[in-house]
Amino acid sequence: MSNNKGLYFIPIIARALSHDDPKRAMEDAFDEIKELGSQPEYAGGYQQFLEFVNETLKPSGLEAERKKQLISNALQRLMYDLVTDTFKGNHEQKNALIDAFKANPEWSAKYERIKKEAQDFLAPVEPIEIEVFKNENNIGSLSISDDPGSISSIFPDRYSIRLSNGRVLWEGDLTQKDVIWTYAFPEKDLAMAAETETMDPHPTKTIPLLGGEIILFVYAGLESGKLTIKHGQTT
Repeated sequence: MSNNKGLYFIPIIARALSHDDPKRAMEDAFDEIKELGSQPEYAGGYQQFLEFVNETLKPSGLEAERKKQLISNALQRLMYDLVTDTFKGNHEQKNALIDAFKANPEWSAKYERIKKEAQDFLAPVEPIEIEVFKNENNIGSLSISDDPGSISSIFPDRYSIRLSNGRVLWEGDLTQKDVIWTYAFPEKDLAMAAETETMDPHPTKTIPLLGGEIILFVYAGLESGKLTIKHGQTT
């Protein structure tokens, strides 16, 4: 039995619900809880039990089988509260309830099942990323949280920009004029082209994505280009 006398009735009820004859066992459990509740050290716990039953069994006058099911449902709701950190009791009460449920094989199994279901449901969703495809080959991905960044070694070909959930943001051909300096800027000499190793030139393409929330910039380089994605910038 739990060391927390304020919740002494929980393991007694859980044991009764797991009995071969839960109706009879529940009657005996209520008698045991009432008897213990007459002792001074269990008086506070007995009041909690009365509140628990009063809340669980509204409206009154229900058949025994219905009462048993409502109590069972109430205990399972307690389990959900425990595994989702919404239980309103203190740390000692929380540990006492967990110990009480784990002390009974059937309720321990229910607790572990509910815990797994809640963890699966509350598992963090994988962040959406921006993915760059050359034809149908993924050549890189960028975070969407901050300024996503750049992907280099872009050669003339067909590209698409997609979200990792499959949504296509843009698809089209990038030509030599888009990604190769001498084709993009034939009027500029090779000395200026060499600066692209350390400094970005003006973009050859500026493509708004997601209604302008993020912008795709295409830059030309000496032998290949670069794609840069930034938030809400058009220049």
